Amino acid sequence: MMLPVSKFFTVQEPSNALLSYIQKGIDFFERIGQFSKEKAAIEEEYSTKLKNLAKKYAKKTEEEDEVLKSVSYISAFNSFLYQLDQIAGKHHAAAESTREDIVAYVSSKACQLRSSRKNAISDLKTINDILEDHINDMWKSGKIYSRAYKDAESAYQKFYKADKNLEISRLELEKTRSHAMTRNEICEKAKSDYSKSVSTTNSEQKKYHDELLPVIFSRLKAVDKECIGDMSHVLQKLITVDECLSEGIGCCRQKTQKIVNNIEAESDSQLVLDSVEAMMEKPTPFDFEDLGDPKDCDSRAGDSIDGKHKSEALMPILKSPNKKNLLGNFLGIKQKEPEKLESPREVYADKNKPAHVRLSCLRSKIKSMEKELEQATQGREGITRLQKAYYANPQHGNPDACTAPLISYAKKIEALNANIQDLKELYILLEASAESSTPTERSFGGRDTPDTTRSMSGCSTNVSSTKTLEDGVFQIRERGGSSGDDSSKNIIRQILTTPKRIISSPRTPKSAPFSATNTPVRRKKDISSPVLRSSFSGAIRKMPGSATSSPHRSISSPMKIDKSEILVTVLFEFEQSSAETMSIIPGEELFVQETDNGDGWTRARKKRNQEVGFVPTSYLQFPVASICITPP
Repeated sequence: MMLPVSKFFTVQEPSNALLSYIQKGIDFFERIGQFSKEKAAIEEEYSTKLKNLAKKYAKKTEEEDEVLKSVSYISAFNSFLYQLDQIAGKHHAAAESTREDIVAYVSSKACQLRSSRKNAISDLKTINDILEDHINDMWKSGKIYSRAYKDAESAYQKFYKADKNLEISRLELEKTRSHAMTRNEICEKAKSDYSKSVSTTNSEQKKYHDELLPVIFSRLKAVDKECIGDMSHVLQKLITVDECLSEGIGCCRQKTQKIVNNIEAESDSQLVLDSVEAMMEKPTPFDFEDLGDPKDCDSRAGDSIDGKHKSEALMPILKSPNKKNLLGNFLGIKQKEPEKLESPREVYADKNKPAHVRLSCLRSKIKSMEKELEQATQGREGITRLQKAYYANPQHGNPDACTAPLISYAKKIEALNANIQDLKELYILLEASAESSTPTERSFGGRDTPDTTRSMSGCSTNVSSTKTLEDGVFQIRERGGSSGDDSSKNIIRQILTTPKRIISSPRTPKSAPFSATNTPVRRKKDISSPVLRSSFSGAIRKMPGSATSSPHRSISSPMKIDKSEILVTVLFEFEQSSAETMSIIPGEELFVQETDNGDGWTRARKKRNQEVGFVPTSYLQFPVASICITPP
């Protein structure tokens, strides 16, 4: 803000020069504050990068072998990293001190200086306006006096001219004289006013230059002086902060120097050498063995074994511990163990478990892996957002630190997707294998029977065909390599397009007078346990009527067998669940006493101890040629 230059006095130009100088001083003071702010930001950024660097390499040294950490140079480097972290903390403290003490101080003082300068300018403008008003009044009075003087002079000239003229009357002469005297009085009054105005203006001007203006200039000088003093104070604070920082860094460097001086190359090398020598085994001395006289070869013709001379067997085979591994373990060189990947065949293709159990395990595993995939995806999204935040605000963290987790998440997601796809293909395979035996199972066994391979009327169980199909797929999956996925997909496609009569077990022979399709199916709500079956069987047998007229007779009456007793083999383990059932183990042989009537249970007798009880029909393997069941 500058004062307008007046044409009546020239004090505004020096005043404006002084005001401009003070304004430049305040601007320069604010520049120092901006410099301090940027310096604090640089210190903060340097501190962050230094801390990240120390943390990065400290983490790497933590992964070293414990024995390797015992050498002096490793501990010296760890101490060096610790002191480096301390130096970063000193820089951070210096940045905080600069930001809180200096930048805030400069901001408040700059506002105060601007306010003081503004008040001084306002007062200077006020006294300038007062003096200018007096000067304007003086000039107006001067103009009035000059005009009155000219009028009075003209009136007297007319009077003198009329007084010399003898032709005018006395009345006109007196009138001219009276007019001249009136103008003279007006001129004297204007002269008096002008004189007073000049005197007042001179006194105000003297007061302005002698009293008022020096006061304003002294105030502006005080503002400028205060500004310069604040500059000196701020620069001194910056020096103090740098001195404190230098002292802290110097102390850390002295400690670092002491640590580095403690590195002993001889002792470290000797330590490694002693450790290696301690692990080395001294071999036993070689013994000399005399093979005898070569002339006696005929008498030693039988000493050779398989065409190899006895001397060949005397060559020592030195077997000692793997010193390379021992030395590598001591030096922290850990050999990477191959990852043990469990194939689906090992985990979910256990032939000792029913198909429905394997399908349930597969479903649970797929759900678990999908949940893990979702968590990995969410984790990758979180790391991505964090990296973007670090790119936007580098002071909050290093965005490059997020690269390794992102790569790890990407590999994990890729592996999970591949495993989920493989397990889904395996699930389709097992499901198709189970469905291939469902029609014949349901016609002979009840709804309570597990979804496993069941015995069929006049045929063997479907276990062999199902296992063969699964074995083929698993062999292709294990051999496939890059083409494993395509091979498994082709086999699954073949399974889904192959007729069920080919996949399922052989049909009942044509000679069988009773086919499985004609066997009545017992509903679950009717009789679903061997206890109910045993209680109802006697009563139903006594009911008259043929099988066609009474469906209960075909359901609950025992089915007759061509042979007196059929020997079956147990496929799966079963625990006794009631008084009517009995426990069985895989491989155990049983004699069939009463065949399955549609409820999924077969009454059998153990071969070894003659124990009799009900067992699940689907847990038994019937011989192909022996199961010729006829209706009663």
